[in-house]
Amino acid sequence: MEFDATFLIAVISFILFVLIMNKVFYAPILKIMQSRQTFVEQNYNSAKQTREDTQKQDEYRNTELEKSRDEARKIISEQSQKLKSKRSKKIAEYKETVFNNISQERDGLKNSVIETKEVLKDNVVDIAKNISKKILGEYISTNSINKTQIKEQG
Repeated sequence: MEFDATFLIAVISFILFVLIMNKVFYAPILKIMQSRQTFVEQNYNSAKQTREDTQKQDEYRNTELEKSRDEARKIISEQSQKLKSKRSKKIAEYKETVFNNISQERDGLKNSVIETKEVLKDNVVDIAKNISKKILGEYISTNSINKTQIKEQG
């Protein structure tokens, strides 16, 4: 094998070609590839951080929502108990009022019955006199009818 000047020129031109291609073609492509790699990594990290933040917010929201539900259940339960208590109290008061009214009415009716009996007992003597006059033509003596006997019989 012979080494002459064409070989040397071919080697030098190859080295110059590689250097020029590296400067003109490979360097910009490597720069673009590196910038894309950086862009992808940044977006990946940003997406990862966003997903973690979203999960934290979801967990916080769920815990707060559960706390709110528990508080609402507690308030509803307390209010329900208060309303049941008030309702029971009102019913008891109403029953007491009704029983008092019934008792008063019963006492009033008893008094009316007693008064009516007294009035009728007093009127029995007068009615008996009127009947005897119509039937017998004369009044009977009131001595034979004793009002106290009528009261005792009644």
